[in-house]
Amino acid sequence: MFRENALKEKLRRGEKPLGCWVFMSGGDTMELLSLTGFDAFIIDHEHIFASPQTLIDQMRAAQANETTCLVRVPSDDPVTIKRIIDTGIEGVLVPTIETAEQARNVVAACRYRPHGGHRGVGYPETRAADWGLKEVDYPARYRERFLIAVIIETRLGVENIEEIVAVDGIDMLIPGTGDLLADLVDGFDELASYGSYEHDELSTLVGKIEATVKQSSKWLGGVARGVAGAKQLLDRGYDFVTPTADSWLLADSAKQVLTGMRRVDA
Repeated sequence: MFRENALKEKLRRGEKPLGCWVFMSGGDTMELLSLTGFDAFIIDHEHIFASPQTLIDQMRAAQANETTCLVRVPSDDPVTIKRIIDTGIEGVLVPTIETAEQARNVVAACRYRPHGGHRGVGYPETRAADWGLKEVDYPARYRERFLIAVIIETRLGVENIEEIVAVDGIDMLIPGTGDLLADLVDGFDELASYGSYEHDELSTLVGKIEATVKQSSKWLGGVARGVAGAKQLLDRGYDFVTPTADSWLLADSAKQVLTGMRRVDA
């Protein structure tokens, strides 16, 4: 539905909103997590398969609160991006951005031709414009409400970070530490500690991303697994962090309960 982007408004006010990744399908989990107070969900469509209808159901569930919904799309494919936006999603997160040209193409996929894009002007029929009930308001305001974020997760992306940051229309950049480290190492044994990597070259590359984004007008987003890591990112000047995910919360809580019970039994 076409509503104010609460995440974008909080970022504009200088707040530090908190997000949660969504890897599990269905609306019940989304509704519960929305009621707990997360500012935003990043619904994963890169690694987890879900249909557009499931996505719409999840967005409806998130309206239990003002939680903003973003989708991590599978790639920078413009057809996929345009279809996702027509569902009424409030932002996209695009992986593996490596050049300014690629970033400009992402922005173009999110905009209509009068604004330098190539979306088909079919918004009067879409959920994004409230099924046409907002056919005047939507084209006038969709750019200010919609959030475009990209992930930098290769050496090449870091090499081109200054040019990528300068692209008009990109709102947020996120270092993709997992894939960036995979671009640096030889084996999976060095990828075992997700969210807590200790690698000198990775630290240097992430530091370059952080410094470049913080010197710009763009927002810096970060991914952590747990409160401690997320707080460290905020202390380093990140504007938006995701300290957890729906599947992590479920798995970690289940393991904690079972460990505690078995310790009592012993």
